[in-house]
Amino acid sequence: MKIALIQQNYKIGDMAGNAARMRAAIAEAAERGAAAVVFSHRALVGNGPLLGLAASEAFERQAAEAESEVAAFAASAGVRLISKDTEIEGIRIHCAADYFRHGGPEEKRERLRGEATATGCPVVWVNAVGAQTGTIYYGGSCVVWPGGEAVELPLFKEEVAVVDLSRPQERSAAWGDRLDQLHGALILGIRDYFAKTGMRDACVAMSGGIDSALVLALAAEALGAERVKTVMLPSRYSSDHSVEDSEEMIRRLGIPTGQVWRIPITATFDAALDALQPILSTATTDASRGLAEENMQARIRLMMTMALSNSHGALMLNTSNKSEAAVGYGTLYGDTSGALGVIGDLYKEDVYALSRRINEAAVARGAAEGPIPEHILTKAPSAELRPGQQDTDSLPDYPLLDAILQRLIEGGRSAAEVVAEGFEREVVERVCRLLLSGDFKRFQLPPALRVSGCTFGVEWQWPIVAAKIL
Repeated sequence: MKIALIQQNYKIGDMAGNAARMRAAIAEAAERGAAAVVFSHRALVGNGPLLGLAASEAFERQAAEAESEVAAFAASAGVRLISKDTEIEGIRIHCAADYFRHGGPEEKRERLRGEATATGCPVVWVNAVGAQTGTIYYGGSCVVWPGGEAVELPLFKEEVAVVDLSRPQERSAAWGDRLDQLHGALILGIRDYFAKTGMRDACVAMSGGIDSALVLALAAEALGAERVKTVMLPSRYSSDHSVEDSEEMIRRLGIPTGQVWRIPITATFDAALDALQPILSTATTDASRGLAEENMQARIRLMMTMALSNSHGALMLNTSNKSEAAVGYGTLYGDTSGALGVIGDLYKEDVYALSRRINEAAVARGAAEGPIPEHILTKAPSAELRPGQQDTDSLPDYPLLDAILQRLIEGGRSAAEVVAEGFEREVVERVCRLLLSGDFKRFQLPPALRVSGCTFGVEWQWPIVAAKIL
């Protein structure tokens, strides 16, 4: 028996468009001799849980009509349509909509191998592919036989595969390692966000730091350099090398000069300071006044970046990482803003690792150098909001911080359990307090591309008014 695995990228709510894609796949599968076609879970409505208007009688009626039309088309093509879990002729079939998280594809493959071995039946698993806002369906559909043989479809790509189930066979899709998968997920997430919202261009504020550098590299790869606009907004505290590093990276990516702006914020900042003297001069403490002045710079940068976004129709990409969001290290209504959190579910150490992998891949493809200058990768992280500032003035070193955060967030451990693993109690409790007091900022973050399995605002939610439990 030949069966077609239909791994397609759908748009939520676009039943006419989704149905057309399904009919085209059915026709291709029938032409290639398939007796049955298997689609992912809720393919017609675009996968995933839907509420609101999707629960209306009109929506349900439209979905039912479209489903009948697709079923009739499949019957006319002489193939069996399968869009729900079933078993036919001793073959177990699963229609899925599993979203990406670290290690998820491999775990699913091993569970399917176990099912095939335990039941003695071939198992067919078809998963959705494509991003819906921050949720990324990864594909990776497969057929597994009781003997362990498997046919795998690629991750993060569409494919129609016709498989002869009468004979076990082996076909690997080369899913790559953790960083390869992380890269593929983010590229798909950016690409689909723009394609499905109908927006063309993105804009990124370049600071000369690693976070904005990685976001810019990913945006240029996903959309093309000609669709990315960037602005540099140096202050009196910005180092010369930050601007130089940004300019060098922009050159390497090939972003057109007409889409690059350099706008110093010093004059605007000084004017705002003068205007706010009646307020700032009566600040409760020198520290609170200093904090207000630092945050003013970030908010001025946001205002200017949004001016670019509004005037050129380019969506602003947020450049904050998960480590910063976890401990509240970011300015509300400043660098926490944007349309999409590209790296909002990546810890700082992942930001560095993925940046290096992107450089290595570029060189492996024949480029003379990677897109991210080495100095961006090696210099000490800094918000550059006051003289000599470094992130480590306010936070533990990122390798230590990330190790603790991963245990608290993805691991679900208490502070005491983390301390029992050998971490210093004072540091752990400080990080835990920061984590549990930062949701007033995280509630206002843009949607993040989900990759960790425990994303802020989705799997992780902590009410702003809750007690700070250690």
